[in-house]
Amino acid sequence: MGVKRRVAVLLAGTTLGASFLTAAPVFADDAQTQQLQNEINALQQQLQALQDQIAQTRQQARAAQQSAQTAQQALQNVPSGVFNAAPSGSTPLLTKGPSWLPTGIQISFAGSFIEAATVWRQRNEVSSGASDPAFSSLPFPNTPLYYGNEWRASAQQSRIAIKMTGDIDPTQHLKAYYESDFLGAGVTANSRESNSYNLRIRQAFLEYDNDNYHFHVVAGQAWSLLTQNRVGMLPQYENIPLTIDAQYVVGFNWARQEQLRFVEDWNKVAWFGVSVEAPQAAIGGTLPAAGAAYPYVVNAANNCNNSGLLDSATYCSNDVAPDVIEKVALDPGWGHYEVFGLQRALADQVSPYVSATTPASWSTKTAFGWDVGGSALLPAVPKYLDLQGSVMYGDGGGRYGSSQLADVTYGPNGSLQPLPYLGVLLGAVAHPWDGIDVYAYAGQEQVDAKYFGAGSDGYGNPLAVNNGCLEENAAYANNPGGIGTASFNSPISGLTCTANVKRTQELTIGFWQNIYKGPVGRFVFGMQYEYVRLEAFPGVPTGAGTPNAGLNPNNNIFFTSIRYYPFP
Repeated sequence: MGVKRRVAVLLAGTTLGASFLTAAPVFADDAQTQQLQNEINALQQQLQALQDQIAQTRQQARAAQQSAQTAQQALQNVPSGVFNAAPSGSTPLLTKGPSWLPTGIQISFAGSFIEAATVWRQRNEVSSGASDPAFSSLPFPNTPLYYGNEWRASAQQSRIAIKMTGDIDPTQHLKAYYESDFLGAGVTANSRESNSYNLRIRQAFLEYDNDNYHFHVVAGQAWSLLTQNRVGMLPQYENIPLTIDAQYVVGFNWARQEQLRFVEDWNKVAWFGVSVEAPQAAIGGTLPAAGAAYPYVVNAANNCNNSGLLDSATYCSNDVAPDVIEKVALDPGWGHYEVFGLQRALADQVSPYVSATTPASWSTKTAFGWDVGGSALLPAVPKYLDLQGSVMYGDGGGRYGSSQLADVTYGPNGSLQPLPYLGVLLGAVAHPWDGIDVYAYAGQEQVDAKYFGAGSDGYGNPLAVNNGCLEENAAYANNPGGIGTASFNSPISGLTCTANVKRTQELTIGFWQNIYKGPVGRFVFGMQYEYVRLEAFPGVPTGAGTPNAGLNPNNNIFFTSIRYYPFP
């Protein structure tokens, strides 16, 4: 037992000594361990911060992706490129600009084309082969124009389009766009030998877009804000009829003019915009002579000043304020919908009339014009059939229609009186197979009468005389030199054709077919038929001349076009 006890004591002592020897370096390294732990904790905090930053970046990327998908979905709801200045238009291809452009600027010529167009008209409108005049100006039966056919060919609608884009940063973008054609005709233009025609501005504007604040600004000449869009509310997304005719169709409400436009979008689904735009007024009707029954003299418009770079062959109204347009648009996922409002200030100069020798005392009289409207564009059968409809109604909106009906007439106190206006357009575009677009439009525009006094004063007066509207004028046959000077309304001497236009109507059908589409661009061929009819206020029957019933001339018109688009 003694030996075992001694062995046990020895083992216990050895173990206890080893324990003390082992514990000693542990106690010595406590400070180093704590320092190492602190470093590990710091690294863990940095790792956590990095993970949080990565998570935030992923969240921002998902938000950006969702916004892009929303915008893409809105674009997918648009009919497949047919509602464009170019038939069956494709997405513009941006290419690197020439070396002299600043770094970061991209340039595109998409939308440019060369055209060879022809037109045949049953009634001679003495107009280009690329465009009709305003649809309210058909010739009446009192002029030789009504009885003569017209065939013309033209390359005037050939178009030059240039777009330059650049990014200030990833969320701020700039765009400059210029577009012109040759549908100008100054005093040097002719169609006999050189066929020289003037280059004219269609559009020239600057656009600023901010993705963070969903804010857009447009400044320059562009399609009016009230023009229907295919999607959104920005330039180059307008829903322009596919017609060959550059005057488009009756019932289409539009203008291209100087403007300053502000637009806000909500995730590219809802759009809100306001635009201040260049004004002009179309004045119609009869102003009575100043005298006892009408003691006013009126200056409603002036010949435009040629030396002021305006066409002296037409008139300029007395404008005192811009036209103001507000618009709301929706792209909810199926279709595109719009409503808009228009306000106008319509002014003239008026002076009381005492006698021919009494000095005038001029003052400005201003009338208020307003209109409201709306439209819808529907992919009824996606990729195959698109339907559209639009309406505009109010006082003084005639200049915003393709017919160019009168905005205003003269009132009993000399001030301008806005005419009630209504314009309606229905359209359909079908794509039965790849490379063809078939279109049809039906439209109507009209204004109501406003008149006063016992004569033919104002517009649409039932006492107006129209006994010369249907009497063919043979005076041109004896014109010295054999050159006629026929106009759309040429009554025989002693007869009258007041012919205030009440209503215009049109039915148009046509198609565009790709002839070639490949690496060197695209050739298309188009044909179009128009039936245009207008109706004038009848006025009072008289015994002289032909009775004035049935003042509704019409025209049958056929267009053809071959276009080459060299740029995608």
